[in-house]
Amino acid sequence: MSEPLHLTNDPQTLATLRGVLRAANFTPEGVLNTIGVADSAAIKESDVLLLLHRTKNGTPLETLIRLFLMEVSVDLHSLEHAIAPMTIAEWREMGLIETEGTQARAAMKLLPFQDMVIAYDPPARLLTAEGEDYVMGVAGSSITLATMTISQQSKATLDLGTGCGIQGFMAARHSDRVVAVDRNPRAVAIANFNARLNGIANLECREGDLFQPVDGMTFDLIISNPPFVISPESRYIYRDSGMAGDEVCRRIVREAPRFLNPGGFCQILCNWAEFANQDWRERLEGWFAGSGCDVWVMRNQSRDVATYAATWLRHTEKLETENLDERFAEWLEYYRESGIERVGGGVITMRRNGSGSGWFRADDGIETMYGPGGECILAGFSAQDFLEKADDAGLLDASFSLSPDARLVRQMIPSGNEWIDEVTELHLARGVSHRGNIDPYMERLLIGCDGTRPLKVLAGEMSESLGVGPEKLEPELCRMVRHLVARGYLLLPSG
Repeated sequence: MSEPLHLTNDPQTLATLRGVLRAANFTPEGVLNTIGVADSAAIKESDVLLLLHRTKNGTPLETLIRLFLMEVSVDLHSLEHAIAPMTIAEWREMGLIETEGTQARAAMKLLPFQDMVIAYDPPARLLTAEGEDYVMGVAGSSITLATMTISQQSKATLDLGTGCGIQGFMAARHSDRVVAVDRNPRAVAIANFNARLNGIANLECREGDLFQPVDGMTFDLIISNPPFVISPESRYIYRDSGMAGDEVCRRIVREAPRFLNPGGFCQILCNWAEFANQDWRERLEGWFAGSGCDVWVMRNQSRDVATYAATWLRHTEKLETENLDERFAEWLEYYRESGIERVGGGVITMRRNGSGSGWFRADDGIETMYGPGGECILAGFSAQDFLEKADDAGLLDASFSLSPDARLVRQMIPSGNEWIDEVTELHLARGVSHRGNIDPYMERLLIGCDGTRPLKVLAGEMSESLGVGPEKLEPELCRMVRHLVARGYLLLPSG
């Protein structure tokens, strides 16, 4: 592991640094307007030639873009102009840059993200002897978890495996206090630097493994983007837990309940092993037995082990690495010996309910979340609570409302001298991206759900149009309505 970082926490120095970055308009909007790239974290080597052209004028912003986002060296004279009134020596002492001759290169990456600037390690560090303690920046997984995070007010929030700190920083906006924990000393130093740089005063960083640094504390919200990759390796702290299989995720969900306040939520982004002779839902449900939590698993991927291994090896290795074939074979042999055929992934949300048991729900095929997902998850928990208690009679007495986010899309084909429906698909414009086909009878029933008419009345109208007795229709209709309520198409009765 590398030498400890000594990033400054001096308030005056950090205030001056904030001022320099702000004066240069080193913001997401400033970067986008200059280089035309919305996701500056995803700049690829193939983009560099064009982006060098777009940053050729040497303005302070263009110099900072080249240095921190494109990872190319800049001359000291241009950098001096860009960072005034600060000096090259100050930036070097802060650990932001390294200098050689008349050139400077980034020792850390600085990324404008929302209203913050986030420091983290350049990816090139992964390819060095010191890569073990690499600290990841704002990645796709960071955005996924942030989108799904429940953002109701929290008195105390825990960010477990904080890395550069991004989850904790966003949670700090709706938390009285945040404790950010990581077992990587370098991550703790970088997260602490980022918190001070961005003026986040209600966040405290602690070093230690999993829940050890917060023993005896309880929280309203726990969020975690842990080192969940399932592999035979323990090379990188950010990726590899050092535990077998998916044990790190299982351990987190088993230990989390005792750190949750009643009604508190734990949300974890994770991967899990999937075996040939066991349904993945059944296996995960066993993780939560006796936890005293209600659980909603949202699976958004399931990959065969070869694809999974190749994907993660590409994250950390150049294609010309000599032993890459051998390592790939080692990963596949590890999966074979463990009996793992596929690796699933998604977000698990737990809510401590205070009892010894709880409901378990597992959804598959979730592709994306449209808009902030935390409120949709809260609504999903309320819907599932209702469904767990309501029998068919209670369901038929309820007056549901069609979600204003529901969208019906028709695909039609020509037939003779008219158009006929080929596909009629229902989805939500906001929330979880479930999609499904419905027939004309369900179309009419849904549009009739206005919050004033009990389902039993609507079922009677459907029975009459179909020429089927209510006693035959209602059981199947209730099953379908349960599905629509769980997916957020039908909203619960008010009150």
